Amino acid sequence: MIGHGSLLSRILYTWADIYSKQLQSGDDYSLLKPTYSIWLLAENLIATDNDHLHACHLLRDTKGRTLLNHGGIWLLELDKFRTGVVRNEHERWLQFFRKADQFDDDEITRLDDHPGDETGHDHIASIF
Repeated sequence: MIGHGSLLSRILYTWADIYSKQLQSGDDYSLLKPTYSIWLLAENLIATDNDHLHACHLLRDTKGRTLLNHGGIWLLELDKFRTGVVRNEHERWLQFFRKADQFDDDEITRLDDHPGDETGHDHIASIF
């Protein structure tokens, strides 16, 4: 089901490392802010699933209730993302990351020519 050996352990460890660096010894835990980790994977990680987006929310119970909303990990398997027509900002970014090496300067400029776009932070919050 899952390829690439210990990559998932590395992904979780990296998220935890970034999260833990927010505090110094003696700091109050209320100072912790949500931490987001987004992994763009050139190769497929989950062979038995056709979805290109895997949103992993941390600290949920067995009923799916979020106990603490302090971010999460998003895995984007670029090889699984296939679309003929880009319909939204999410797909535009995926198309860019999947095919950026094939774009010339004019195509890259056109990708960014969308009036009214959200900021990167707003966009991430809206799709995840």
